[in-house]
Amino acid sequence: MKIKILSLVLILTTFTCFAQTKTIHFETDSFAKIKAKAKMENKLIFIDAYTVWCGPCKWMAKNVFTNDTVADYFNSKFINAQIDMEKGEGIELAKIYDVNCYPNLLFVDGDGKLIHRSAGAWDAKNFIIIAENSLNPEKRFSKFKNDYESKKTDPKFLYEYLYIVSKTCLPYNDIVVDYFKTQTEQELTNRANWYVIRDFITDYKSREFNYLVTNQEVYNKLYTTDSVLLKIGNVLLKSGYSFFNSPDLNEKEFNSYKNEIKKMNYSEIDKVLFRLDMVYFERTQDWRKYIDLVNEKGDEYIKSDMEINDVSYNIYKHSDNINLLQKTSLKIKSLLERKENQNWYVYDTYASLLFKLKKKEEAKTAAEKAIELAKSSGESEENYKPTIELLSKIVKLK
Repeated sequence: MKIKILSLVLILTTFTCFAQTKTIHFETDSFAKIKAKAKMENKLIFIDAYTVWCGPCKWMAKNVFTNDTVADYFNSKFINAQIDMEKGEGIELAKIYDVNCYPNLLFVDGDGKLIHRSAGAWDAKNFIIIAENSLNPEKRFSKFKNDYESKKTDPKFLYEYLYIVSKTCLPYNDIVVDYFKTQTEQELTNRANWYVIRDFITDYKSREFNYLVTNQEVYNKLYTTDSVLLKIGNVLLKSGYSFFNSPDLNEKEFNSYKNEIKKMNYSEIDKVLFRLDMVYFERTQDWRKYIDLVNEKGDEYIKSDMEINDVSYNIYKHSDNINLLQKTSLKIKSLLERKENQNWYVYDTYASLLFKLKKKEEAKTAAEKAIELAKSSGESEENYKPTIELLSKIVKLK
């Protein structure tokens, strides 16, 4: 089966984990009683705002909440609550605290007032840093929010505030727009404003983005060409991807957008157009055009191992071109030669391609390896059930 790893939230894995025996203790009382306990013990409440379908939530619960250092820190410093935001009290709490993604990591006081927040799955080291910031009055989300009106024209403060907000899944575009109303075009190239543009400008129609595109050489000399190219490309891609978020994909508007950005002075526009077309063909299930596109330009533009695996599985599903299937199977085989890619879903892709090529013994070995790795990694059987079914088909090959 094909598993796509979505990028809503980022899992950081720089902290070395050892065998763990503890876990965060989560209260099971009503939220009112949890607040009363927090007030009585003069502690903040840490809320793990989760949903049952959230993969990163499960990763945190399994790998971070069970870390000895994390468990000791949170059990001693906080009253902890783990609340499903789609059930019971969680439904109303999600509204109160503007929970827009999962996991949401909330820190509130005994009165229920929000003190600090973040979102996403973090490793043990960074998770503790988030908690430490909730206990530091100068680093709390609430402190920055309260100071915003008096300091919103200060670029250093603004950047720090935007960074904090961007880690919460709360919208921040209005903050950026209001700030740049105070900045002249001549000021847009200074370092502080470049950082804000680089990290927080997302609107391809904005004055700031168009100034960046028009004055690329100036920014290249002040900063780096690679960072400037990357920023422009990311904005164009994100703006293009916004068309795919609509339930009614408007092909005319999408093509109009592509024609518009083609006119920009951007040296890597072909790469952007390739990615936009590839996603468009996938969303519209125009697999003939998808296959033709990746066959023609995929080697030039598809570089990450995960994306190679994703595209390879689509080729298996939607192409009967033997030469292309053979070429693709060799790519996946080369991925598997590196230890970091020896994951069950990569073996599953390899087994699928070999099955279609009728290489029975090699396909059987790959499928069995995929199932073995899925089991050993604790993967839900529901996820690798298609691999089990694939193995059954492989066995029946003649």
